[in-house]
Amino acid sequence: MIVSDHGFSTVDLALDAAERLRAAGFDAVRNFPAAPKPGQILIVSLGGSMEFYVAGHEAATVRRLIDYLQHSDFAGVILTRTPQSGAFDFARLHIATPDAPDVLVAARWNSRPNEFGTADEVASDIGRRVGEGTHTTLSPSDMNNTLVASGPDFRRGWIDELPTGNVDLAPTIASILGLTTPKMDGRVLTEALIGGSPAPAAVTDEMKAERSLGKTIWRQTLRLTTVGKTTYFLEGNGGEEAKPR
Repeated sequence: MIVSDHGFSTVDLALDAAERLRAAGFDAVRNFPAAPKPGQILIVSLGGSMEFYVAGHEAATVRRLIDYLQHSDFAGVILTRTPQSGAFDFARLHIATPDAPDVLVAARWNSRPNEFGTADEVASDIGRRVGEGTHTTLSPSDMNNTLVASGPDFRRGWIDELPTGNVDLAPTIASILGLTTPKMDGRVLTEALIGGSPAPAAVTDEMKAERSLGKTIWRQTLRLTTVGKTTYFLEGNGGEEAKPR
C-alpha cells in the first residue's frame, strides 16, 4: 500500500496572522515568553490553517477575534471551541478535546489554476511564499491524497469511487491479516478486496453557517460524506459576501 499524508495547493496569499492581528489591536503572539496575560492570543501556524488560543478563554476576545476573521481576506472555514455565530463548533464535528484551541481557521481557497495549470490556490500563514505549495486547508487539492494498493487480496485495475482516508489503512490491514483488534477509527475497505462485501451506502451532507455583518454577510460551508460509521470531510470554504438587494 502506497499512501501520501495529504495533497497540496498553491499559495496565492502569504500572510503573517500575528502581525495582522496586532495591527487590528489584538495582543497576538507566537509564543509566551512569560505567563500569558488575560485575552492574549497565541497563534500556532499550520500553514494553510491557524490555531488561536485565547488566554483565559476570554469570551469577549473570542467574539472580537471571530468578527475580525469573518471580515478578513484569508479565513475560509472557522471552527470554534464554543458555539459562535457563523462558525462550526468542535463538538458538532466530533473533534472537541480539553486542550483544543479557542478558534481554528482553515484558510480560504479558490479554484483558479497556478502557472502550471494545476487548480486550487490558498492563503497561508508564514513560512511559504506566493507560488509555493502548502496544505491543511479544506480545498479539494489538500483533502485528496493518494492511496494505491496492490496484492493478492486487492481488486486489480479498479478505482474506488467512495471516500476513503488514511484512517482506514489500519483496520483494512488488520482484516487482511485476520487480526482481532480493539475498536478502531476508520473502516475496512471491503469494496476494494477480492470477494469483499460492498461498502455501506454513502450519505453526503453539507453543513452551512452564516452571520450578518451589517451590509455584508459571512457564509461558510463544509461538505462531508459518511460511509457506514466513518465520516470524511470533502471540502469547505467561506467568505464575506454582499447581501442580495
